[in-house]
Amino acid sequence: MNRLSLIFKQKIISIIFIIIALIGGVLIYFYISNLKSAPTADPDSKEVLISKEEISKGSEIELEMIIRQKISKNIFSSKFISNENEIIGKKAKDTILKGEIISKDKIIGVNDSSDKNLKFSAYIPLSENAVTIPVTYWGDISLINIGDKVDIISTYYEKENGILKSEIVLDEKEIVIISRLQDSDNENMIKDSGLSILNSGSNAIRADDRILYLTFYLNKEEVTEIFSAIEKGNLNIALCSSRTF
Repeated sequence: MNRLSLIFKQKIISIIFIIIALIGGVLIYFYISNLKSAPTADPDSKEVLISKEEISKGSEIELEMIIRQKISKNIFSSKFISNENEIIGKKAKDTILKGEIISKDKIIGVNDSSDKNLKFSAYIPLSENAVTIPVTYWGDISLINIGDKVDIISTYYEKENGILKSEIVLDEKEIVIISRLQDSDNENMIKDSGLSILNSGSNAIRADDRILYLTFYLNKEEVTEIFSAIEKGNLNIALCSSRTF
């Protein structure tokens, strides 16, 4: 009797293992099938909002009117809208056809309030130009920052009299942008301009780390003067006090 009971228990355990193995195999099969059928993320596509129905001019945009759709990055435009929160509750400036990609210029108020792609030109004061010029700076680079006021000093060799001259061409100008460019074009520009005048046979201005590119707001007369100075010789800067008395 005990022997029969032992054989029965062994068979039960074997059956249980077989059932577990079958269930596991079925689960693995469905898991792999789902992985194959699931859409893979396309790195070359972007989501945009599409009109689910025709949206009349002046209609208020509701969530039920739009759907998401992926398009190729090659045709993606910064005008296309990907975030529904940008347009829900706003009105259509023009009729939007069913299936049309919703763009910012079709929605009232989106361009004015949500467009963060403002060009630098929008920040330039009226009647002035943003001008970037190369200058030689001999001080510690950490001492000069955007917002500092500097004098631009032109140093050039006067061939007629055989003398080296120095004069201030711009005074107390506020720095708008500071940049440093180190490439072959930069080197060629230095060689072809007045910046190389003092460089004959010496290392004085050959080091790229001495050249800074500073952007200022200048009027037309100052623009003419500063570019004439660049052609004549080397430009240096001197930091000015920003205190008022």
